[in-house]
Amino acid sequence: MDSSRRNFIRSIPALAALPASWTAFSSALRAAPAPDANNEAYWSLVKRQFPLDENLIYLNAANVCPASRPVLDRYAEFLRDFQSNPSFQNRAKYDGLRERLRSKIGALLRVSADEIAITRNTSESNSIIVQGLDLKAGDEVVSNDQNHASNDDSWKVRARREGFVVKTLPVRVPVASRDELISQIERAITPRTKVIAITHVSSFAGMMFPAREIAELGRRRGIWVHLDGAQSFGGLDVNLKDIGCDSYSASTHKWLMGPLEAGILFVRSERVAQVWPSVVTVGWSDQIRGARKLEVYGQRDDPRLVAVESAVDFLTLIGVDRVEARMRMLSGYMKDRLAQIPSIRMKTNREPELSAGVIKFEIAGVPLQRAYDTLWERNRIAIAMTTAGDSKGLRFSPHIYNSREEIDRAVAAVKALAS
Repeated sequence: MDSSRRNFIRSIPALAALPASWTAFSSALRAAPAPDANNEAYWSLVKRQFPLDENLIYLNAANVCPASRPVLDRYAEFLRDFQSNPSFQNRAKYDGLRERLRSKIGALLRVSADEIAITRNTSESNSIIVQGLDLKAGDEVVSNDQNHASNDDSWKVRARREGFVVKTLPVRVPVASRDELISQIERAITPRTKVIAITHVSSFAGMMFPAREIAELGRRRGIWVHLDGAQSFGGLDVNLKDIGCDSYSASTHKWLMGPLEAGILFVRSERVAQVWPSVVTVGWSDQIRGARKLEVYGQRDDPRLVAVESAVDFLTLIGVDRVEARMRMLSGYMKDRLAQIPSIRMKTNREPELSAGVIKFEIAGVPLQRAYDTLWERNRIAIAMTTAGDSKGLRFSPHIYNSREEIDRAVAAVKALAS
């Protein structure tokens, strides 16, 4: 062990005792050696920045993540400021803060700030695209059964009113290959196809779709490709310029580890003019630049924007590539250990190119509800479950605030259930 790492490990108790301010945390991380995915000492410091109950094993990032203390502190600071002085003069500063946040999100996703709208969650971002594109009777939208309802059922509700067709493709669980996902969509395309709506990483079975190849399919044919990034934004190093989709939606309360009721919508600059706004109120006009025209809702919780910026800063300080590496290490380690239990039926692919942070499986012979309840009541393991369909099973989704030791304890609890 080199001296820098030895000194870092010795310093962890002191660092963890520092005030949970952004300055203290960022100074501590900058002083630490560059982390790798297996450096438990480094990731222990990161874990201590989250106010999680020490008796809880929280493995449900795919639903909602805790926000870090620096994020919560900055949100509380600006919320107090807002409520103590809600004058127009004091609130004027949020215009600049909103644009600074927009620029940071654009840089994170490798796109222009003008292509980013700041919304309230993934579902709203999806709905802006669903309601905003010009579609008519006879047109077709290609979706699949791994999509969230806001990117599948929402298309169907509009289709019932306007007469276009939604093709929801059944996806094999686990899927055989990336080529299977690509070819299934390619076969579904006809001259009437106007939209391909997919998920980047499925919250149901955990599969990762080959977004770049699917976007290229659509681009060659002039088809709009919308990508739901709820399970990739903040967890994966997403490069939208490389992917080439027309739009991308996400929330800040999942893998980004930010506040609830905030989200983003990317729309490629050449496509922005093709999206009708879902809400038009005071402040809206045709002259608004870029995707900003899609986020004019009236009065909003401005301090929340500062919390989102803090979450982006937190992620950037660690490094989104390092966050992805750590998340993939934990999820891969868990999948490998679960696969060794004979009665486990994995629903999630183990190949890195077909999976990310979501893990789904069933325990043969153990009723799903009983397994879910027992893991909570006996072990205080917080997860999710799907009760029907090919993706039926228990869902685990670890993130950077989890330790390898927590994964070991969770797998041991599953093994005891399966015995």
